[in-house]
Order: sequence, then C-alpha cells, then structure tokens
Amino acid sequence: MQAFTSTKHREGGIPYKWIVVIVVLFGSFMSILDQTIVNNALPRLQSAFGVDFNSLQWIITAYTLTQGVVTPTTAFFSNRLGTKRFYVIALAIFTLGSALCGLAWNLPVLIFFRIVQAIGGAALFPLAITLLFTEFPPHQRGLATGILGISALMAPAIGPTLGGYIVTYADWPLIFYVNVPVGVIGIILALFLLREHTTANKVSFDLPGFIFAALGLTALLYAISNATSAGWNSPYVLSSLIGGLCALLLFGLIEFNIARRGKQPLVDVRLFANGPFLCSNIASALISFGFFGGLILFPIYTQNLRGLDAFYSGLVTLPLSITSMLAAIVGGRIVDRFGPRVVLFPGLVFMALSTWQLTQMTQTTSYTWFVLNMALRGLGLGCLLQPLTVSALSRVPRTQFAQASSLNTVVRFVFTSLGIAVLATVVQNRAATYSSDLAHLLQPTTHSTLELIRKHGLELALQDAFWITLVIFLLAFLAVAFLRVQRHGEEEKSEAVEPTAQRV
Repeated sequence: MQAFTSTKHREGGIPYKWIVVIVVLFGSFMSILDQTIVNNALPRLQSAFGVDFNSLQWIITAYTLTQGVVTPTTAFFSNRLGTKRFYVIALAIFTLGSALCGLAWNLPVLIFFRIVQAIGGAALFPLAITLLFTEFPPHQRGLATGILGISALMAPAIGPTLGGYIVTYADWPLIFYVNVPVGVIGIILALFLLREHTTANKVSFDLPGFIFAALGLTALLYAISNATSAGWNSPYVLSSLIGGLCALLLFGLIEFNIARRGKQPLVDVRLFANGPFLCSNIASALISFGFFGGLILFPIYTQNLRGLDAFYSGLVTLPLSITSMLAAIVGGRIVDRFGPRVVLFPGLVFMALSTWQLTQMTQTTSYTWFVLNMALRGLGLGCLLQPLTVSALSRVPRTQFAQASSLNTVVRFVFTSLGIAVLATVVQNRAATYSSDLAHLLQPTTHSTLELIRKHGLELALQDAFWITLVIFLLAFLAVAFLRVQRHGEEEKSEAVEPTAQRV
C-alpha cells in the first residue's frame, strides 16, 4: 500500500488546510476561466488573423482535445513528482502558455500555444481536489469544496463577461495576458506555502493505457467538436466516434487487466464499482451535459436573437455566478452536516425549474425575468457540483484521490463537450427547419419579413434545446436517488486504516 507523507498541522497562525484552499483557488480558477473567456473573442480573432470560422474553432478544439488526453495522467505524475511539485509545474506551464498565446502572430502559432496552455491546465483542478481531500477530514470536505466552488462557479459566468469587455474595449491578447499575473502569484504561493505529498512506491508509466486513452479521447472529442459543422452523419465524424469508443473500450479492458495483476494502471476503472463514485459520476455527466453544454445557448439568445453586444451579453448572466457561489458555500456546510442528497435534490429542483422557465423564453422576454432566472439557475448549480465531488470521493481511499478526481474531471469534460455539440446541432437544424416551414407557409417578399421568420425559427429552436436539457436534469434525479453515502463517522473510521500523515 502506498504511504503518504504530508504535513497536517501548522504551528500557530492559519491552519495549513486553509492555506491549501487559498493557494489552489488560483490554479483552479484560471483553468476553468480559460475555457469560457475565449468564446466571446472568436469574432475579433477571426478579423485579426483573416481566417474562416471553421479554422478558428481549432482554438477551442485543440485546447479541449489536449485537456482530454492529459488529464488521465494526473495520478501518475502526482505519484512520481509529488503533488506539490506537479501542481507548481502544471501552473507554470499554463501561465507560460497563456503569455505565449498573447504573443501569437498567426492562427497556427496560437493553436500550438493553446496546446501548451492546455497541457498545464488539464491537471490543475484534479490536483486542487486531491490537495484539499488529503488535508480535510471527511466532515469538512463539503465546506472545502464549497469554497473551491468559488473558482469553479465564478469562472463560467465571469468568463463571457470579462471576455466580452476585453474584446469590446481592449484587444484580444489581453484575454490571455490576464492569466499571467494571477499565475505568477499562484506559483509563488505554492512554492512557499504548500508542503509536499509523496508516496513511498514509485509506479511505472502505463504506456499502453496512455496510448489507448489518448487515441480514444482524441477521436471521441474530435468527433464531438466537429459534429456541429460537419453533421453527425459525416463519414469522418462517424468513423472518429466509433473508433474513439472502441479505443476507450480497449483502454478499459487494459486498465482492468493491469489492476487485476496488482500493478498501477493509468486510471483504475475499478473505481466505477464504487457505488457513490458511479452514481455521482452519472449525475455529474448529466448535469455537465445540461448545464455547461447549455451555456452555448445563452450567447445565441442574447446576441443573435436580442442583439446585445458581447459585454452586455455576459453581464446579464453574471447573477448566475453570484448566487452559485453563495449556494456552494452554504451548501458545503449542509453537506458536512447532513450529507450530499439533502443539497442535491433542491439543487436539481432549482435547475429544473429554471430550465422549464427558459423553454418559455421569447424575443420579448423581460431582461428582469431573464436575470432572475439566471440567479435561480445559479442557486441550482451551487447546490450540485461540489456536493457531487464530495459524494464521488466519499468511499475512495486516500491513495486514489488523484486517480478518482482526474477521472471525475474527464467525465465532466467529455459530457460538457457532448452537450455543446448536441445542443448546437439541435439549434442549428431546428432553426433551419422552423424557418423553412414558416417561409413556405407565409411566402415572404421583403428582407424584414425574412429576418422576422429567421428570428422566430431561432427562438423555437432554442426552446427545443432547453426542453432537451430539462429531460436531462430529470434523469439526473434518478442517479441522485440511487446515491448512498456513508456517514462521516464511518468515513473517518475507514480512512483511519490508511497510512497516517507524517511531517516532512
């Protein structure tokens, strides 16, 4: 069994576990922020580089693919290098990649630097969870992840607002440069304040597992990313999708065989035999599909349908981040006391109610109503993501925190990409169908009438997409209903058999 060495106590001053919270907030916030801040800058980047929009999509696609491939290696490098050292290295790579992206002089160079950025960013959030769960006892992990949720929940809402402001009032390189001072501060704090976690047993790299994971995730995410533009029936989308799924199936068989022989796999797929881990990941997958995938619908509504610029488009969704942060902190305390399901069910009710209201949204909907709906949606999100992290890791041994958190991150990541692709395709196809049907019925003769038909078709298509996400959230109720998490006393008793921490 692996033996951890860490420092659990700090002489005077702030307890060490809270120092860990402060430090990891920097890296986790930046890694998630960067996934959303670039979206509003795409039109400016298209103008700056003089390229078509399909080529421009690779700025996001390359980042997505790289993160999907690199994230499963988090556990191995954490084991070989030590959690602190690997966290500092990952944050340094991400910060360097951000600076280089701001210096890019053409699109291929920017895409390459985005890959560098993603190599570092992929490990930051799983490492943050690992560091927190190593230091906090089970009865305080809800509060810890609730505070970490400040970064996880602020970033998706602040990203579009900040990105919109920058492209409206400044120039696109600033979107990447904003990461640099935050990253430097995070690196300095990590170097001086974090203490190393090492393991007694150094494992070898699972090369076959990495190859099949890389092939499978790359093919799967590539197919998902291109399905919107090329269509789900496209030969290369279908071949990539089927090939990716086959590679991931082989990956699972390889990893199971390695684990059965007593060796250390890249990802221990036996974690899915853990009831809370399985149910929590199913719920996380559905919520990631419905919520994070659904984020693509709001700029379509506010900008394409209502005519807001990028900055104001982000501004009207800002209440989502405020209420989600409040719900995450309060919900974390409730989770520590009563367990995750007490928070998860109300969160799903808030999310489902908000989504049902969005299915009624039209071109004349009051902005006050929209802002209040975003606030309600934020309450739901704040009650869901962090409690699901706590429940997913509730029965995971301390020695597998890095593996479990990275696997949990990959699941959310893949289903977010799937949600974006599916919902974007639904809106695109349904809008064309509705507009065609209306045009055939009305036989318009003026440009203004055609524009009204186009907008009404888009409005109906968005409503259809929100109906799909509502069904997804209702399915998440079933996953949470089967979730069973042991009491904190039992968790702490089970962790007592794990190697005790020692001061280094």
